[in-house]
Amino acid sequence: MWTTRLRYSGLGLLLVGLAVALLAAWRLSPVVFGTSIGFVLLVVAILALARDGWNQTSPQSLTARDFAPQSVRGVRVMDPGLRRDYAPMVPAAVSRRVAGNPKRRRAANPKPRPAVSTVATPEPAGRGRRGRRRNETLQPYDTVSLAEERQAAGIDDLFTALDIELIGLLPVKKKVEEIGSLLLVDRARQRFGLSASRPNMHMCFTGAPGTGKTTVAVMMADLLHRLGYLPKGHLVHAMRDDLVGEYIGHTAPKTKAVLDRAMGGVLFIDEAYTLFRAEDSKDYGQECIDILMQVMENDRDKLVVILAGYKDRMDNFFESNPGMSSRIAHHLDFAAYDIDELLAIGQLMITRSSYYLSEQAESAFRDHLSVRRTQPRFGNARTVRNDLENARLRHAFRLAADPDRRRSKDELMRLEPSDILPNGALPDNPT
Repeated sequence: MWTTRLRYSGLGLLLVGLAVALLAAWRLSPVVFGTSIGFVLLVVAILALARDGWNQTSPQSLTARDFAPQSVRGVRVMDPGLRRDYAPMVPAAVSRRVAGNPKRRRAANPKPRPAVSTVATPEPAGRGRRGRRRNETLQPYDTVSLAEERQAAGIDDLFTALDIELIGLLPVKKKVEEIGSLLLVDRARQRFGLSASRPNMHMCFTGAPGTGKTTVAVMMADLLHRLGYLPKGHLVHAMRDDLVGEYIGHTAPKTKAVLDRAMGGVLFIDEAYTLFRAEDSKDYGQECIDILMQVMENDRDKLVVILAGYKDRMDNFFESNPGMSSRIAHHLDFAAYDIDELLAIGQLMITRSSYYLSEQAESAFRDHLSVRRTQPRFGNARTVRNDLENARLRHAFRLAADPDRRRSKDELMRLEPSDILPNGALPDNPT
């Protein structure tokens, strides 16, 4: 404030001095008076220009013209008419006030705003982005890895178990891997927003008893669930008695009850050919088949039906019910096991139970299986399992015959030829 008063006082004294000088010049000579008048006009013009420059660089003028923030005072802008940027020259007092106040400090040093581009710059093809959430739709320049998709779905352990736990069955394993690959690619396509018709997953497993049909069905239910094809991963096992009633009006409620329990997972119908009996005109199996076909068509996004049975009998069943045949997309044939595969299955079973066959017992078991395969009602892996259970019984009975003898760990685990077949005789029940 005092600087303003001092400035105006000096201007007044200057004007008074000019007036006295002009009066003196008038008395001296008209020439001197004219020269003095020109000099005064020049000084006035200079003062006017200086005042205009002061007003243009004052803080109030800069704030009004958006050259400086309103919260900063005492800021000078160098050459504002030519440059939009300014060089602040803040007095010491102002600097102390700004430094002590965070709001003023932020206002005195405003952060430059980043330029906003309205045109998206695409990334080079093949590079892709990682870390994007799985529920976000990917862009065309993104990429996916099927190995990462397998890991995200958690299906590697399923295929490992399929290779280890199932002996042989190479065509079946290949078919399962093909189905898994199809659903895996569909899963990757959906991340890019690509839509396709939902694949039909109703299946038919044909083969003799004990060839692994139920085991593969359980794994298939888990696989379809992990890959997002089914909301649940459970399997419901059913046969004719669970689906077909004994009187009029009994079949529909029984069939619908089983379907309700299986909804969201897999319905496994064992010996499905028994649902249709052409020789019995009063049979109610056809009503069950009609309900199944309707649900298989309308609710295939919620249910997968797997029909199982002997190959020749299932062929006759499909010939008598062409509508059911057209709804089955995948046919898997489970071939009978050979001797080496049966022996490997037996080794796997007893290893899980912490037993093992001696060299003589392994040879005796191979000879035993060679004979068993030629007998009626041979159940492949089921027969192997039952025969090994009988071997464990004989092993336990043999050790218990001498209760006072101390046994080692190896004796409690080792099966001998006498445990496989006592006296070389076949058991009474072949299965």
